[in-house]
Amino acid sequence: LPLDRDVVLFAGRVQALKAPDVLVRALGVLAATGRPVPLLVVLGGPSGRSTAVRELQALAAVTGVAEHVRVHPPADRDTLVSWYRAADVTVVPSYNESFGLVAIESQAVGTPVVAASVGGLRTAVADGVSGALIDGHDPRHYAAVLGRLVGEPRLRAALSDGAVRHAAEF
Repeated sequence: LPLDRDVVLFAGRVQALKAPDVLVRALGVLAATGRPVPLLVVLGGPSGRSTAVRELQALAAVTGVAEHVRVHPPADRDTLVSWYRAADVTVVPSYNESFGLVAIESQAVGTPVVAASVGGLRTAVADGVSGALIDGHDPRHYAAVLGRLVGEPRLRAALSDGAVRHAAEF
């Protein structure tokens, strides 16, 4: 990964329920408004539709952010920890999550989480303490939060500290 870029991580199945398309569209909003665009790493494979990864990459191309999106295959547990540590922020934009293990694991290594305010993510992420919860799936809202986190390293550092404390509760 480039050392001079902020990295946003999506770790999970590439499928509509997990909403990685929301993140690609959020990058498009950032690019269209002239704000810095972080590198989005999608760590996962297709689920349900064998073409899901290609469709996500096509969306990135159409949105004009293909150079800001990298897709990698799912990682084993030890490698996944390294990805969490390498990221500046992990994003879980799912439409539904019963618990939110990705959010807890990311926070455990000090990486703040931006997540949809649904299901178990409301418990897994402490809004304003270990990350941010977003109502709905509007890419503009994700762009606003990601833009703020990318632009405010002190805020990210405070959320990182809160993330470790919050994850320890689990």
